[in-house]
Amino acid sequence: MENKLNQEVKELNEQFKEFLATKGIKAKFNLAINNMKESTRIQHEKDVKNFNEIKQKSIEENKDFVEFLHTKGLKNKIQLVIENIKKGAREASKNTKAQIEKSKNLAHINKEVSIEELNKELNSFLKEKGLDSKYSVVIINNEE
Repeated sequence: MENKLNQEVKELNEQFKEFLATKGIKAKFNLAINNMKESTRIQHEKDVKNFNEIKQKSIEENKDFVEFLHTKGLKNKIQLVIENIKKGAREASKNTKAQIEKSKNLAHINKEVSIEELNKELNSFLKEKGLDSKYSVVIINNEE
């Protein structure tokens, strides 16, 4: 970062020296305008490159929408929407099953915490907040 800054300062110094060495007001304006044009051209190239990268990333993330935009004709667009709805419905059951399994795993993990550990954690939380003199937590398992 510092190296880049030093490079920019050197470049500006070179341009300023060239500007000072230029004779005549018209020549100085032409030099300044040419330098601005060059700077603008370089910045435009960077912006175009950055825009194209973002555009490509957006296309990859929104493939269905891009496909919809490129589909010609109302009938074909409707068919594409119907196919995407069917595809979503097929995948919904898989996604639902995965979410159910995930919640079962979380429930299993949560059951492994002992009542003593939970009591200890809650009471230490109250102590951190300065409420341990007013409140205490006791968890009792009625299932046992």
